[in-house]
Amino acid sequence: MKRNFTLLVLLIALISSLSYGQKDTKHTYSSQQIEKFNLPPGAKLMGKNYEYVDYSYKLNTTYSNELVSKNYLFKFTVEEFNILKNKNKEAYLYYQNANNYFIRLSDKVKKAFTVNELWYIYMYDQKLKKHLTLIK
Repeated sequence: MKRNFTLLVLLIALISSLSYGQKDTKHTYSSQQIEKFNLPPGAKLMGKNYEYVDYSYKLNTTYSNELVSKNYLFKFTVEEFNILKNKNKEAYLYYQNANNYFIRLSDKVKKAFTVNELWYIYMYDQKLKKHLTLIK
């Protein structure tokens, strides 16, 4: 009896969390819409289904994920970034422009989003990307 009650409580908790959680919407994008993304040079969106995540809700919270000083180009060492500068100017400029964008964002924005979330916004959510630059 006690075990059945525990299972029932867990089931109710699971259903409640699913019904009140943020809803992500799956979108199918045409190639024309994909061109509006800001992907790195040479990157291709794999598959026809793309899962859109709306991070705009994080602007209404006082939640702070990380410290303000962040390494936005965490996937590169300084040496690798310098090699990229000499071998692939287009990719180097893309990442340099992204880093400059992240640096210019306000502390409020930098505290509200993780580095990965900011990268997602930079590449896939151009409307929110532009909006973040207006926040002081």
